[in-house]
Amino acid sequence: MRIGFFTDTCPPRVHGIEISIEAFRESLERMGHKVFIYAPSSPGYKDENSNVFRFQSIRVIKKPEMRLAFPFWAKNHLGKIIDFKLDIAHSHTPFSMGLLAKYIAAQQKIPLVYTHHTHYPEYAKFYLLKEKIITPFLARFLSGWYANLADAIIAPSYKMKMFLQDYGVKKEKPIYILPTGVNLEIFKKSKKAGSQIRKEIKISPEKKILIFVGRMGKEKNPEFLLEMMVEILRRRKDVILLMIGDGPVLGGLQRIAKKNRINENVIFKGVVPYKKIPLYYQASDIFVFSSLTDTQGIVILEAIACGLPVVALKDDAFKEMVIDNKNGFLIKGGSKEIFAKRVFEILDRPLLYRKFSATSEKIAHNFSEENQAKKLVNIYKNLVHN
Repeated sequence: MRIGFFTDTCPPRVHGIEISIEAFRESLERMGHKVFIYAPSSPGYKDENSNVFRFQSIRVIKKPEMRLAFPFWAKNHLGKIIDFKLDIAHSHTPFSMGLLAKYIAAQQKIPLVYTHHTHYPEYAKFYLLKEKIITPFLARFLSGWYANLADAIIAPSYKMKMFLQDYGVKKEKPIYILPTGVNLEIFKKSKKAGSQIRKEIKISPEKKILIFVGRMGKEKNPEFLLEMMVEILRRRKDVILLMIGDGPVLGGLQRIAKKNRINENVIFKGVVPYKKIPLYYQASDIFVFSSLTDTQGIVILEAIACGLPVVALKDDAFKEMVIDNKNGFLIKGGSKEIFAKRVFEILDRPLLYRKFSATSEKIAHNFSEENQAKKLVNIYKNLVHN
């Protein structure tokens, strides 16, 4: 099949959507399909992949960077794209490139698939405007409106399916729950790789590492983890919190850690190349997660693929990935004291730790890249057949 991915976010930026698109692209191409990516231009960046088409764009948000393209400008290669026959137009955005996906689908009389990656009303509150009512309402309206244009909708989690239905998606519109797959070989646990990273960041083997991976933005609620560490260090001094990622609140988090005198036990690693992320998981003992705005929790899937137990605030975005008291603990109500207690429970009980670790690996196998890509192809084939 010839599949077009239409997206407003693309490398050099690498966050959840980009990881998802790239994971599916690689899996689909290994299966023999051809994937063409349509995305905004990024000044100074050149694609190694010759099947990426870039469109002139402007930056509308600085951090995290978001660009909007102008796909219908005369200077762009629109004519060539219309004549370039696809079997499926798969949009990963309701914005500029999403409108192009709808246009191409209509012109070529092919199915339009839409993956709703982001909880745009919450995103709007944090990044678009200071105004907190009208802008989120418009984001909600746009999400529902665009989803209703598609022939099939993909939600990366049960949580996102519920949001879409709440946005006014028609009952007759099929919504498939399909999380992003994970490359199990890349994230396979390796003690040797983990020990190398510990040496690199100067953490002794005796220390216990809690790891968080994600954007340092308010929507990820990272300050909660610092508050939790205050509780942890009241009882144990051998625990380190490793924070991987960059974002607008990173400086503030560093000041909070220093103010609370926990900075010696909190390491802010900043941006880490994606290929190196598995090594940091492998060096760690428990994955901790405080976000309540994630749509599928890709980082949680990566962590359990490395065999890590998880302690997280309860959220339907990853309810099939973390099963309470099976491969970790889910905390209701946001209590940092209970969160810390559950961390201690895992660290203090080696048998429980091994049980949770083994279960994490088993659960991750259900979300392999190959399995998820096969499910996506079945959705495509049903649409084309019908």
